[in-house]
Amino acid sequence: MGQQVLQGQLHTLEFEQIFQLSQGNLKEALVGELKALGYKPKSRKGYLYASGELPVMLIAHMDTVHRQLVQHICYTEDGTVMMSPEGIGGDDRAGVYMILRILQEAKCHVLFCEDEEIGGQGARKFERSSIRPEVNYLIELDRRGGNDAVFYGCNNREFIKFICGFGFGEARGSFSDISIVAPHLDVAAVNISAGYYNEHRQHEYVRLDQMEENIFRVREIVLTSTERFAYRGLYSSPSTGSFWGEEMTLWNMRFNSRKEPQPLMELSDNAHLMMGSHEMGGGRSHYIDKRGHVYLYLCELSAAVLIDGAYAYSDTGEPLTFDSKLAQDIRVMEYDEAMELLRAG
Repeated sequence: MGQQVLQGQLHTLEFEQIFQLSQGNLKEALVGELKALGYKPKSRKGYLYASGELPVMLIAHMDTVHRQLVQHICYTEDGTVMMSPEGIGGDDRAGVYMILRILQEAKCHVLFCEDEEIGGQGARKFERSSIRPEVNYLIELDRRGGNDAVFYGCNNREFIKFICGFGFGEARGSFSDISIVAPHLDVAAVNISAGYYNEHRQHEYVRLDQMEENIFRVREIVLTSTERFAYRGLYSSPSTGSFWGEEMTLWNMRFNSRKEPQPLMELSDNAHLMMGSHEMGGGRSHYIDKRGHVYLYLCELSAAVLIDGAYAYSDTGEPLTFDSKLAQDIRVMEYDEAMELLRAG
């Protein structure tokens, strides 16, 4: 019933298969789907890329945080919402499906990344490759909700105005593949809502009507002729387009954060950090705030950044609790601001 809400079909893949396949099997299946669309895909370790005709690259990631493969898919009576007791994995299988639908009418460049949920590993492998498509901007479909547009560290106001001109609302986020790919290619990028909610949880669900609406809107965006939108970091100069404003040095920025220090509690060495079903590696100091959110401390910047979707647990599997007596005030920075500082340094 849910598929009746969707307005198109794929060539070689069934809609539900996209949510049920493992990451590796999905990657193989996407090769076949892209070939059926007339592409010549390049399957590499960490990513799948295909060159297109329109000067836009669409991006989604193929992994999910859920440990079990999807076996059962349920729909609401009106067919607009889908979910699974195993965790539906709309983050980001919804984005994968949406891109395949868009490519049927708009032959964009396309990049499907592996292992975004454990630090954007696929995007980093793409960054180290020799592939540098000539595109005007990037669109990732990997954002919760139905109407968000997240630009992360990209502060090209003309591009933001262009995207929001299609009805999307500017929102904030912490990380996605474009956080790596956009500065690498030096083009503007946006992450647009893919219709999923409660990501990284078993009760995640996907709004098919919002997916369909955003397939239409993104298709309209990419079919609109534009000039190239350059990547402008949060502190780039609008007049020169340089990465840093003429008077904004790394030293100034390092001590010019807009956020006040927050009380954070350092985690012990035996704490377990989880991102969905994946345990994260250590190697640096991690902290939690009073809500249990996890932060990574960057000694180079004397500041911490939030790790979106991460949680800390004890050896017994209990969530770690914040103790104000063990807390210390630490300056917190936005992820993209911190990454730009590290790149500049």
